[in-house]
Amino acid sequence: MYLSARNLLLLPLAAAGLAACALGPDDTNEDAEPLFDRTWVAQEVAGQPVAPQPQSNLHVAADGKVSGHTGCNGYFGSVIIDGQAMSFGNLGATKIACPEPLMSQEVRLLNALDGTRGYRLQGGDLLLLDGAGNILVRFRADE
Repeated sequence: MYLSARNLLLLPLAAAGLAACALGPDDTNEDAEPLFDRTWVAQEVAGQPVAPQPQSNLHVAADGKVSGHTGCNGYFGSVIIDGQAMSFGNLGATKIACPEPLMSQEVRLLNALDGTRGYRLQGGDLLLLDGAGNILVRFRADE
């Protein structure tokens, strides 16, 4: 991705805006409480099943921080949750090369997180949704 000098100047402003909108420890979103402080294990990404090992997962903290593993690399960032709307920001990841199909799975997962605009809890699963309500990722709570 190519960033112009103008975009580089706007990046800190965008990051500050996302951070200001993220759920903080004093914020409450009762609908989102079941998401917090548990590990969600990916079952399906972009309509394709994920490799069972190593696990691809997501951990959402109540303070708006997220972390997880793609099955290849670790990732971290922030999440904004407002009602049923959800979006991830400031995502970063380690960059260790892994064999296929884990590298492709990682790309699908990170793209899905980037495209998330909503979520739904359904039968013990966490579904990440795009802007049209299509399922991007299906997670199951790690018991």
